[in-house]
Amino acid sequence: MRKSLILIALVLVLIISSLAVYYMNRDSDNDGIPDIKEREYGTDPNKPNYLLAYALKKLPESEALRFKDVENFDESSKGLVDLYASLPEDKRNSKEVNELLNRILSDNRIDDLEKNLFDDRFVNPTLPSIDNLSWVPVRENLDKIYDINVTFIARDDKTPISYAELHFIPVEYTYMIEKYGMRPEDYPKVFPPDKERDFVLTPVDGKFDSLEERFSVPIKDIVGGREYRIVVSVRDTAGNERTVEMKTPYIRQFENLGKQLYDKGIIIGASYMSGYYPWQTGKIPDDYPLLGKYDAADEIVQWKHVDWAGYAGISVFYIDAGAWEDWKINGKEGNIMKGLMDKGMKCAFFWEPWGNYFDKGTNPNVPEWAIDLTYPKNKYNFVNQLSIILTSHLVNHSNYFKFNGRPVIFLYDAAAFIRETDAFLELRNRIKDNVLFYGDTLLKIPGLPEYSKWYFKLKDFSNYDWISTWVGFINAEVAKKYSSNYDEWYYRMTSEWDRRTKEMGKSYVSSVVPGFKYVWESQGIGRDINRIKNQLLYSLKLTNLVRMDTWNDFAENTFVEPSQRDGFSYLEEIHKILVGIIGEKK
Repeated sequence: MRKSLILIALVLVLIISSLAVYYMNRDSDNDGIPDIKEREYGTDPNKPNYLLAYALKKLPESEALRFKDVENFDESSKGLVDLYASLPEDKRNSKEVNELLNRILSDNRIDDLEKNLFDDRFVNPTLPSIDNLSWVPVRENLDKIYDINVTFIARDDKTPISYAELHFIPVEYTYMIEKYGMRPEDYPKVFPPDKERDFVLTPVDGKFDSLEERFSVPIKDIVGGREYRIVVSVRDTAGNERTVEMKTPYIRQFENLGKQLYDKGIIIGASYMSGYYPWQTGKIPDDYPLLGKYDAADEIVQWKHVDWAGYAGISVFYIDAGAWEDWKINGKEGNIMKGLMDKGMKCAFFWEPWGNYFDKGTNPNVPEWAIDLTYPKNKYNFVNQLSIILTSHLVNHSNYFKFNGRPVIFLYDAAAFIRETDAFLELRNRIKDNVLFYGDTLLKIPGLPEYSKWYFKLKDFSNYDWISTWVGFINAEVAKKYSSNYDEWYYRMTSEWDRRTKEMGKSYVSSVVPGFKYVWESQGIGRDINRIKNQLLYSLKLTNLVRMDTWNDFAENTFVEPSQRDGFSYLEEIHKILVGIIGEKK
């Protein structure tokens, strides 16, 4: 009897244990979570909660329960659980993670955008991209840009773009104060102040709601005279931010009057010294450039020269070739010439019979300064040097100065050449190109034919297409002997040679100057702004071809480039005259 009771008790224990296990593991909705646990969690045991079950496998119970009320079980919700679980525990418990997760779970649903937001912010942050950043002028006149429009596209592969801004920042060049000794008070004269512009942007479609947004930003009333930085920053909804920057080329300060005149057939040139500066040789000039003791190879110096010269009406620079050894076409001066042409300035070679390459006084019947081009050494170097120049890559540049399709070369001190016809013929045969030879062929004051008959017997003007002089018929001897009545002589010489040149079927190029004085001599013809104004007005009544001597010869005080003493006064007065001329010249 006792054994039977013990057996019954064991059976009852087994039944009760089985029932207990059954009730402990019962899962009415087959979601993988026992009913007893669901009651403990406060969830409905008869309603599947697959996401909670998924989370319990990935996370500690206390953290998994955060997902208990989520209604959808799909790739988005599972993905968020996976992303959350991939974080270290300390990160999962951080304030910023919990704030975002609470916000996502507040509506009991998880969508793909919310999953991507969490991923982009905390797990695998990726920066948005800024594509096709560019700008175009929308208001421009004579190469001067006043207004531009900047466009770009912001893209993100996970979360929508939520913010964008643009900064338009003037570039500063304070290095010129340190490097070239520009006076600090001259800096705002050279680089006129322009304010930074800051823009908080709205997409073209009016709202931030997409993984891709397009932007269009107008920027108006640009002062110019410098380059500008365009800095764009965009941010996605996750807070990831990217910044991209580009720099505009130099934007002119002034409209290009020189281009307007050139298009009307009025060619105002200027001789340009690329490496002949008194401060490089220890000489102290009477005045210094506004730019300081610059190097013409400097890109910004070149841009200033191009900008200022165009404002004054100058369309061509005749670039001083200087010492032949320094040039060799690919030397520094050649690169300066290319740099100026790259910036839109028309340029031509300014060559001279330099140094020991040419022997003077080989003909006993003429003065010692004459260069007889029948003398073998002189002829060889004349033909050789000019053929190298005129077949160089620089002559093929789109902005090399050509007149009626013919490349122009200015031959300085061509007045020294005599008996040059055979040398010119050999040169023309060598280069096989229809070059326009422009010669400084005229003697200085008082060099009219009646005063130098021998010269006009030995000089063959037929070799030259354009005929001119140098620095308004002045040389050192003129500066000493004729300084008191130089202006009277200038008009006489200009009028006479314009007439004689036309009789020869040639074109006369008038040379205009503000004055002349070597820095190493006390005598000279003083600088006078009215002189160059009057010479310019007088010359333009005779010819459409004028050359200013010079743009930047501070060693001989013939410069018109803005200076510390004269500021922009010369350019401003020349500008006024040439604006007035436009309406008169046809």
